[in-house]
Amino acid sequence: MIDTKHLEALAAVITEQSFEKAAQSLFLTQSAVSQRIRQLEERIGQMLVVRSVPVRPTPAGLAALRHFRQLTVLEDSLFEKLAP
Repeated sequence: MIDTKHLEALAAVITEQSFEKAAQSLFLTQSAVSQRIRQLEERIGQMLVVRSVPVRPTPAGLAALRHFRQLTVLEDSLFEKLAP
C-alpha cells in the first residue's frame, strides 16, 4: 500500500511546481517533503519528478498523481454516503 501522505506531498510538489512552496502549503519543512518524495520514488521504483525550476512530473509522477486524485474522489464519495 502506498502511503497517502507521500502521494499528498507529490501532488503538492507537482501543483506548486516547487518543493519549497509545497512544503509551505502542507505546513511541513522542505526536507520533510523531499524525504516523502524520495520514499515514494523508492517504493514505486521510478523517479516521479524532475528536480528542475520549475519542478516537472515524469510520466510515472503523472500516473501517481492520477492515482492520488482517484483515491481522493473515492474517499469523498464514501463520506458523502456515510453522512447522516
